[in-house]
Amino acid sequence: MATQVSSSIVTPFHGGLNRVIERAAVTQSVFSNIFSAKQIPTYVLGITIMAVVTLTERALPSIGTGFATEWAALSIVALVTFGLFAKFVVGGTRATQTWFGDYVQNARQNRADAALWETAQRDPRVMSDILAAQDRAAMFAALVAPSQRNAGVITDDGLAALAPWRQAARYY
Repeated sequence: MATQVSSSIVTPFHGGLNRVIERAAVTQSVFSNIFSAKQIPTYVLGITIMAVVTLTERALPSIGTGFATEWAALSIVALVTFGLFAKFVVGGTRATQTWFGDYVQNARQNRADAALWETAQRDPRVMSDILAAQDRAAMFAALVAPSQRNAGVITDDGLAALAPWRQAARYY
């Protein structure tokens, strides 16, 4: 009796095991979406709104309002907080994430450069490769003409009189 193997991936044939594996994959995808870094700004905004609503709720019992009035006041506070803070909190959180990502990337690049430099100090072949690459980069920079923006060329498009700011010409 010959056995045939159709692929290098072995799949279980037991129905219960298949269901467990499928549900584990679904659970993993759900949790990876919930705890994704993309969701952090939304969570920070939610925490901010909860903090403002909690502070407002703590202040309301001293006024002596009823349940319906408190519910309406807290709903209005939540919506106003969302409207006022959404742009700043989400934008600030994203900016912080971007800064941190750039910082980590620069730190990794610096460590890689330091490791390469240490290797180049020990191995003359690596050092010659680095020097050859620097020479090619310098030669390429000499061949490429600077762009108009970098050259500081001013082009007047004739719309300066209609512009809401005082600028005789715009840079392109």
